[in-house]
Amino acid sequence: MDANDSLNNFDYEGFLTREFPMPEGKYPDIGRSLEHLNKITKLLLECALQSIRVAERDPNASAVHANTRYTIVCNYRLRTINLIKIFTELLDLKGGSIFDEGTANIVARSLLESYLVYYRLYNGCKGDKELQELYFTLYNLSSRLHLVKFGTTLHMVSPENFDEGKLRGQIGKLISEVKSNKKYHKLPQAIPNAIQKIETGKQDYLSLFNFNKLIRESPLPTEFVTAYYSYTSSFAHTEGFSSVVSQMYFQARKDWMALNETLKFRLIYPCLAVSAQFYISYIEYDKTQLADDKENEVWEVLSLCKYYLTAFNLNK
Repeated sequence: MDANDSLNNFDYEGFLTREFPMPEGKYPDIGRSLEHLNKITKLLLECALQSIRVAERDPNASAVHANTRYTIVCNYRLRTINLIKIFTELLDLKGGSIFDEGTANIVARSLLESYLVYYRLYNGCKGDKELQELYFTLYNLSSRLHLVKFGTTLHMVSPENFDEGKLRGQIGKLISEVKSNKKYHKLPQAIPNAIQKIETGKQDYLSLFNFNKLIRESPLPTEFVTAYYSYTSSFAHTEGFSSVVSQMYFQARKDWMALNETLKFRLIYPCLAVSAQFYISYIEYDKTQLADDKENEVWEVLSLCKYYLTAFNLNK
């Protein structure tokens, strides 16, 4: 079946009634929300695996692009699994549930960034193959610069397998490919400036992704997601913003359990919306064909995606 079809004859209302059996105006509990996050990202990974299988059989398919999409999605799925564990499996010495909001915010931020990287390389190019190849080449260039910079110092690659000369040759070739692309001069000026510095040895990295700009270009609600991204970044870098917030938190320690549940819900809500949009973006680009026995699961996930994206846009 084609996962990019409409909801067809699937009982959308009936499914949502079963999945959200609460009075009108009440939000789903955190356990149900985590089940939905797991369900959406699990099927997203299956779509990426299917892309790999198709690329292996189709001589016209790009294995490099299929592998890249799979890697981005696989990392997204792994981080989702870890986020779910942070929500459910951290216990104090007495066996009570605790919530590591700092780590959860860092993981949630990385989920948003992973989707935005995918969007920049694929859906964001809007079918312009030349522009897509330009960004993909820049992505490869950034990766090789990173490997040269940190490959041996951080033991990313064993010394016997690290050929800096070969990597620098690849970097030079990639720079030539980037500069010969007809869309090169339409890039944000910061990128050509960085390329020039890399060529002259004044810079050894390439900052390719401007996430705030990508948020504005993506289908996600700009104002809310920008504020959310800023919040998670600030929290990660300042351990909860300041000592003032810490004192307020400790003064309310008798309410920690209820407060943690509120914090969890506020965090899982945008993660669900980003995951729903990632799934929609993936099947829109890849036109994923899954086995017929997956049909009901696909309709269920599409229904959840529609529900959470609608809720996200209405309540942003």
